[in-house]
Amino acid sequence: MINKQHIEKFYDYFDEVSNILYENYHKTYLEGINEAFNLLLDDKFNDEYGSEDIDTLKAAKSKISGIAFEREEIRKSIQLGLLKGYKHAYMSNSLITPDTIGIFVGYIIEKLYKNQKLENVLDPMIGSGNLVFTVLNHMKKSLKIYGVDNDLLMCNLVRNIADLHEYKNEIFFQDTLTYFDQGFDLILTDLPISQDIDYFPYKAINHHIDSLINGGYLIALIENDFFEKKDIKIFQTEVNNKAYMFGLIKLSETMFKNNPKSILIIRKKLEDEIPPKEFLLIDLPSFTDTEGVNNSIFRIDEYFKKREEE
Repeated sequence: MINKQHIEKFYDYFDEVSNILYENYHKTYLEGINEAFNLLLDDKFNDEYGSEDIDTLKAAKSKISGIAFEREEIRKSIQLGLLKGYKHAYMSNSLITPDTIGIFVGYIIEKLYKNQKLENVLDPMIGSGNLVFTVLNHMKKSLKIYGVDNDLLMCNLVRNIADLHEYKNEIFFQDTLTYFDQGFDLILTDLPISQDIDYFPYKAINHHIDSLINGGYLIALIENDFFEKKDIKIFQTEVNNKAYMFGLIKLSETMFKNNPKSILIIRKKLEDEIPPKEFLLIDLPSFTDTEGVNNSIFRIDEYFKKREEE
């Protein structure tokens, strides 16, 4: 059960720390949040501050030290802080994947992995981590999280957030196309909007799909014109050598201010696997349209029932 007071108290703690560090040490709000998490997790800071300020910050910490926070209480309060931090830094709120999408993706993952192991997840462009934390919190699964990002502050932040959630994690600060490892059960990511001549999402998917175990899934949020780019045939040919397109769920445009997205599902082939005859294709209405969403979920449930019978 989510306690709103817990959300407010956790937010008040790191907000107070961030404001003090902003006023006295010219730290950005996001840097301040990270320092607040460092103090909470390790009882120390990355930098040296005046003894008077340290006493004030530790007093702020003492206000929440005896509270047992739920994972969702932590995530929701941090999300509020990130929105404020992004506003301060003139960054777009669209960098945070909406909760409703994460909850729905969690439902899809439970369908996909009903009869196979799921012990770890890689987000190769993890950002703030809101997508993966929303998914895992609502699935109530404690997978080990692997993440990659080319922003050092976001890497430090998401590592701390994972620790606060008590998820095992390894977060890497590097360009996603230089990162490679193997043995991932699931790859989950929100691909960035791209205007490159060489379409970045194609390169990212092709690069990371090799990291999946055979039979694993790559689930990515993609732009709605993903299949209209000039190199789509080359991309499809490359993907089909090792995987196959499993499904596409178009999300309601009402969820996005700009650049509406869809959920793409790709399955890494098992040896000699024959792809299913039917492709999962759903046009999901707004989540405020309860009847429409229920109809879509019914169709998805029926699709997976048929797959089990094949």
